[in-house]
Amino acid sequence: MLHPHHPRKRCRRNGLVLLETLIAAGVTLVMLSVAVPMVIRSARIWKQTRHQQLAADELSGQLDRLIAMPAEPRRQAIEQLTVSPAIADVLHDATIDGTLVDDDDGKRIELSLQWTRDGDPLPVTLVAWINPLPTTSAESSSPDEPNSDEPNSDDAEPAENDQEADQ
Repeated sequence: MLHPHHPRKRCRRNGLVLLETLIAAGVTLVMLSVAVPMVIRSARIWKQTRHQQLAADELSGQLDRLIAMPAEPRRQAIEQLTVSPAIADVLHDATIDGTLVDDDDGKRIELSLQWTRDGDPLPVTLVAWINPLPTTSAESSSPDEPNSDEPNSDDAEPAENDQEADQ
């Protein structure tokens, strides 16, 4: 025997399933609208970080090469600096600039690398000192700080006492 109310329950349940499905789809769309821009932004930041690291590696290699050179060939090499082909393929329109600076801070090489990117960011710059200013003995160690090359008298005494205790 069929109840007259039985078909209505089925229709009401179908309506609830449709409502639940619409709510689930709405929540999914909201989550995707938040997640997708975050994923895109993180990929862009990852790419920028990779480019920064490549630029720093290129400058580091160039600095190592320049520091190892004698003075006159170094000046000529600084004037003729070029970006390596591998870096030029990755960093579009990359240019490298170098200057030899000799001032109160000492003699140093300053290299900077700039390439095409969004905004107007500063170039990546590395500095290496060739002949740093010599430090005087007063600057290198103060009377309050023990010199690391000399054994500390406090450290030497316990060792002697331990040797005497062993005998």
